[in-house]
Amino acid sequence: MKELAQHVFDYLLESPLITLGVALIAGFAASKTAAAERRSGVISWLLVGMTGLFLSQFVILVSGLQEYFDSLPQFRILFDVIAAYVGAFFVAALIHFIRPL
Repeated sequence: MKELAQHVFDYLLESPLITLGVALIAGFAASKTAAAERRSGVISWLLVGMTGLFLSQFVILVSGLQEYFDSLPQFRILFDVIAAYVGAFFVAALIHFIRPL
């Protein structure tokens, strides 16, 4: 488990600006989808997005989809955004479920 988490951290730290951009986009979209009425800021979008991005990359690595995504490098950022959105949506929904409006 520890090696998988380290592998995900290494992947995310290869290009930190792209990672932050993907996390911000995913966190914004997930926060607006899960809790449309709640006003949140850039910091919360970034935290939700980074958590979702980490979880989604972990699931991709565990499920064995990493090899498939590596065979299509031109779509890697698109796959990262979609996966990060799904992960961030679950995180934002969990936050909204625990602390509703």
